[in-house]
Amino acid sequence: MTPELKTACEVIFQEHKISTQPIKWSKDTFRGRISIGLSEVARETLVKKNIIVQPNKANKVFTLLNPDVATATSFEEAEKIIVTKKPAIAMQLAYDPEAYINDHVYGFAATPRRYSHQLVATNENTETVTFTIEKSKWYLRPFFCYVVWPLCAIAAGALFTRLIAIIQKEFFFG
Repeated sequence: MTPELKTACEVIFQEHKISTQPIKWSKDTFRGRISIGLSEVARETLVKKNIIVQPNKANKVFTLLNPDVATATSFEEAEKIIVTKKPAIAMQLAYDPEAYINDHVYGFAATPRRYSHQLVATNENTETVTFTIEKSKWYLRPFFCYVVWPLCAIAAGALFTRLIAIIQKEFFFG
């Protein structure tokens, strides 16, 4: 995790901690403190680490602080609390038909995503907690989004224009 991402996660965690209402995510939510792309990556990181939760899984606009980490003073401390806590899926007793089909586990874990790494952490009680941290995709990094892809689009547009000009000259004015 980069230092910028840690700082962004800390800012978002502290904002969730002092807020009494769910935070509505828009492009202007953390403008001036964190860039739009970095705030989105930090939000995804915090949701995957279960530090902030989405009250409505279908509507991913609002997020709340996980009540289990309300006593933490920093993002790193909240991370440690989540790692040492038993997973909620192990604590469930009954089958929940309202849950999404991806959340249902019938004796086997769901297939991991294509670009994921598995991190296994153990605590002093020798219980194993497993969760997935997803790598950011190389083609979505800021350098590619702001430099490489626009230059490729300009080059493709120029090539397409030149091709049309050649075709027009050969067939219509040739």
